[in-house]
Amino acid sequence: MSDLPPHIVEKVRHILPPDLIHDLRTPLGHVLGYAELLRELLDDADQPQLILYTERIHIAAEQLLAMLNENFLASRGPESDALSRAKTPDDRTSTK
Repeated sequence: MSDLPPHIVEKVRHILPPDLIHDLRTPLGHVLGYAELLRELLDDADQPQLILYTERIHIAAEQLLAMLNENFLASRGPESDALSRAKTPDDRTSTK
């Protein structure tokens, strides 16, 4: 999924503090949750442009979460394995 060259990913893995990935994932979870909530609320409204914006936010957050999981949790060790097994966009069913 990622377009990052492997040597760049490896350098970043060693530079970033392990807690930073968790700290990035947490607000992404909030963004995904609020985007899903907005999408549900807007389904009943006649606001197609707002629905489109909400979908774009949700997709971008899913892509970023998948990139974090794919590139930065894979080689962190056993403590990060549980995080990498957390639901990713590919694991979820769409609620569209």
